[in-house]
Amino acid sequence: MEFLTDSAERIGGEPFAPSLLSFDLQCLTVLERSLLAVKPQEGCGLLLGTGLGTSRLTLATLWPSCNAWGTANCEMDGAGDRGSRFALDPREQIAAQRWARLRGLEVLGVCHSHPNTSPEPSIWDCDWAEPNRLMLILSGTRELRAWWLSTDRVPFEIPIEVWENHIHAAKPFHPKSEPVSG
Repeated sequence: MEFLTDSAERIGGEPFAPSLLSFDLQCLTVLERSLLAVKPQEGCGLLLGTGLGTSRLTLATLWPSCNAWGTANCEMDGAGDRGSRFALDPREQIAAQRWARLRGLEVLGVCHSHPNTSPEPSIWDCDWAEPNRLMLILSGTRELRAWWLSTDRVPFEIPIEVWENHIHAAKPFHPKSEPVSG
């Protein structure tokens, strides 16, 4: 079935949307600590893993990034400040892509925090994000949700599965995560 999906993508068909995102507790810890470290600003990063074009995305690691919104390196049109907007520095994106390729990974999408709102994509998030990619949003209250942004920029939620460890012992994910002591 994946062969047919990949073939359709090559001839211009709608890219395949995943039905599950999975990662381990270590990824969850890094994600939470990285995104919430800059609170009250929005934190951001790139999601590196495998599975684009299949029904299951597997997050291997997070590439934490500085929020470049409003800096000389990343001038953006639009209102807002770093407390309600984020932008990834293009140089960080290129470095992450190169690093991922060397390890057999791909950029699955972006993650960012909503320090003062729910973890649902804003209109701005949908307009500026790359379509057919993953968007992971963490609220200031540690609620984490995953979204797939389709070609028409309409997001739909993807279930999250968190493993205990790298052996992939599946553990259901609760929408509001608890801090992981380490």
